[in-house]
Amino acid sequence: MQSTEAFKINAKRSFESHLHVVGDEPYILSSEEDYPLEERLDALKRWGCGTHSFLTLYPGLKYFRIPGAEGYIPLMVSPKFVLIVGQPVCAPTTSKVLISALKLYATQNDCAILAVPTGESTKDLLASCGFRTMYVGREPIFDLNNLPKLSRSIRQAVSRVKRKGLKLVTFHERYRAQMENLCQTWEQTRELPPMGYLFELHPLLLKEHKKYLLVVDEEDKLQAFMACSPIYGKNGWYLEDLIRDQAAPNGCTELLVTETLRLLAMEGYDMATLGLAPLSGLPDNDPERPFLTKLLKFCFEHLSFIYHFKALEHFKAKFHPATWEGNYFCHYRTGKRLTIIFQLLGAFTPFDLPTFVQHKLNSKKDIEKS
Repeated sequence: MQSTEAFKINAKRSFESHLHVVGDEPYILSSEEDYPLEERLDALKRWGCGTHSFLTLYPGLKYFRIPGAEGYIPLMVSPKFVLIVGQPVCAPTTSKVLISALKLYATQNDCAILAVPTGESTKDLLASCGFRTMYVGREPIFDLNNLPKLSRSIRQAVSRVKRKGLKLVTFHERYRAQMENLCQTWEQTRELPPMGYLFELHPLLLKEHKKYLLVVDEEDKLQAFMACSPIYGKNGWYLEDLIRDQAAPNGCTELLVTETLRLLAMEGYDMATLGLAPLSGLPDNDPERPFLTKLLKFCFEHLSFIYHFKALEHFKAKFHPATWEGNYFCHYRTGKRLTIIFQLLGAFTPFDLPTFVQHKLNSKKDIEKS
């Protein structure tokens, strides 16, 4: 176990080699009140390369920092573990020092460190710092400089929507109430509660930094909308929230995705993503984790009726992304294999397993009554 004093000495040497200054404390765990939004946003614009990097500005997170160094690690903190939200937001030369300080924090507080979902580069960074890694899915990456030709089925779906008199508009305050009502209805009709920070809806939060595209009918009633958050470090966008009224005509989602990609390309951006498709593309065999890999493949094949894993993968794949990037679950100082699984579930779900089962049973009863 590394002592606080030993860490200070090693960190000081590392910082001095990169012209950093280290204070008396080895780390700071700040709340949003203690760490101004302007400073976080500035760091994000310089180093935010992760798909979910913009989500680190949302309420409810903690920010792990080192005196004398710019940037932060966004965290969700619980008694048993801390969850890195995406990746460190800092210069590459600072990343390992921040991670080392976080390991010291975890040791002193007897908790594990989790990170999910992380992209390839963050997975490699954490692996080099002693984390174990595990593939949990992949996300589609669109090259906005070379968009694919639309398939016949998508073209037909878009044409049907336009024939019904629906049109695309940009955000205006007159649509705010409709957007909020649509979000509320969407959340109430899901089979499961929102799966943690990745699936919470904040479409209008920090709206001045986002892009929106809405589908309205001839009476100006909102049918569906897309909210996109920036990925500053990649000159790209995360198509974060795609919400559709249950009664909206088929084809609204295809219209929103294709037009959003086209408009972003016209504006000179380089890439876009629809985000993680959980458990998609799992390897047939993982010699390091054979049991866990088989368990996750079982979930993908037989539990898609709960989380719609297969449907989500199919939807994202039909827009023909240029490539798929692997996403990973990384952990440090976790226990037995099953503990890892429960920590992974805990990272995505804000409730325990009995609550999960009871909610599913209640959902089925509500469907049978309707």
